[in-house]
Amino acid sequence: MFEDLKKKSFKKSLWASIFLIIAGLALAGWDAVNFWYAVTGYANFEELTPDQIRNQLVDVELTFNFGCYLEEYEYNSETRYKKTTHLYYIISTGDEYATDYRYMTLKVPPSYEKKLEAMAENTYNQMLSDPISICGKIKKLSSEDYSYFKSYFTEDGGWTEQEFEEATLPYYIDLYGSKASMNSVFIIFFAGGILMLAAGIFRIVKGAGGGYLKKLHQDIANAGYTETTIESDYASAESFDKKGETKMGRLMTYYTTGAETRALPNSKIMWTYQSTITHRTNGIKTGTTYNVILFLDGYKKEITLSVPDEATAQKMLQKMGSIFPWVVVGYSDELKKLFNKNRDQFLQLRYNTCEHVAIEPDMYGRTPINPGNF
Repeated sequence: MFEDLKKKSFKKSLWASIFLIIAGLALAGWDAVNFWYAVTGYANFEELTPDQIRNQLVDVELTFNFGCYLEEYEYNSETRYKKTTHLYYIISTGDEYATDYRYMTLKVPPSYEKKLEAMAENTYNQMLSDPISICGKIKKLSSEDYSYFKSYFTEDGGWTEQEFEEATLPYYIDLYGSKASMNSVFIIFFAGGILMLAAGIFRIVKGAGGGYLKKLHQDIANAGYTETTIESDYASAESFDKKGETKMGRLMTYYTTGAETRALPNSKIMWTYQSTITHRTNGIKTGTTYNVILFLDGYKKEITLSVPDEATAQKMLQKMGSIFPWVVVGYSDELKKLFNKNRDQFLQLRYNTCEHVAIEPDMYGRTPINPGNF
């Protein structure tokens, strides 16, 4: 029993574990560079040579630029309102004294337009401006944006293709509004990836070691049974689904939640009934969920067992009603009110009136009818 359940729990947990490992590796790998710079500090953009420009986070002390060549906007066709979302300015690598430099792009929100336009005017007049401290990530221009960038130099500026290729880089700095908030995002994403990876590995180790049966062993111990006794009870238990995930023995009822198998002591069941939930989307029926609800003495919350259909739910209830004479089977508003308001009186209906021993079937496999069910 336990070895079979161990294998089943491992198989059930395996796909989720693999997903967590792959997703964790992907997330941590995708964010690794950002995390590194967020922890160790951004690169100083002015100190980078053209061949060092790559996908990285940079601090920029901007003192000059060469104007805006592209405006990005959103257009509302209903209101015919055009809203500028970003502006693309031409900057260069290095500082004002650099001899080896390339032109590239700075992408900023419209709030920077006034400052950068004034700086561009000073640049053309060979005047230095007060530095603007910014930070962001170097990214590669999309093919569309790169075509506008190229057009600015070749068509508007009269550069040759060779001059353009030699003097420019197809990158831009994507400006960050808040360095602290972006660093927090990078660290959280990377940590999330590592946690997902660790969780996936942990689940595999747990499943291989039978860790998903820990609660089952505890359920058996709490009920006061030996595991040898339960192995026999489980082997003779009746299954209520094709995969055998919900089974009812004389001593305990067994059910699976995720990768875990749990067991309920039948002697503690006070009340059980069927719950049917109809699901609707925009008033249209999309499905029905069937459950068997069990209330057990000493348990803080009811236990919900999912079943495939109403016939299965009724079969379970009939089984409990026929072999567990201490269990109230069925639902009514009166029973609910009595159970919630006067528990002692509810228990006097059946729970406290007989010995909690399952009724054995007769020589023909039949069990006596329990006339007291509701």
